[in-house]
Amino acid sequence: MQGKISVPGGVIAENDWWLADHCLGPYGVGAIVVKTKVHREDLSDISADEAASLGAFLQQLSQAMRMALGAKRVYINLWDDEPPRHVHFLLQPRYGTKEELGLIGLELQVFRALKKPPAAKEAAAAAAQVRQYLLSQVV
Repeated sequence: MQGKISVPGGVIAENDWWLADHCLGPYGVGAIVVKTKVHREDLSDISADEAASLGAFLQQLSQAMRMALGAKRVYINLWDDEPPRHVHFLLQPRYGTKEELGLIGLELQVFRALKKPPAAKEAAAAAAQVRQYLLSQVV
């Protein structure tokens, strides 16, 4: 995929159908975007191969985020509502930090959306940690 913006940390993981890199938005250090390699505007447009590989890809990334970054939970959202429409999932780590304590659901999303994106250096470090964990799991 050719984008116009360089993503800190580069590609974290990919398979034949999906690619993961750090989120450029305000969703915190370690937030990862998973997107189709072929342009798809809606989840109903993905191929059978894309669908078959998606669950395992999300599971592997979620586990890596928990193990490498210490996330207590990983929330997964599908976003494709604003042009240019492209199917992508946002994996958001929940660290259980004091600043987010007690915020749930929409409250947490609004809180995060009002923050600034993480510094490029922090995002790149998180991407490297997740990528390294994934590489350590290859047998």
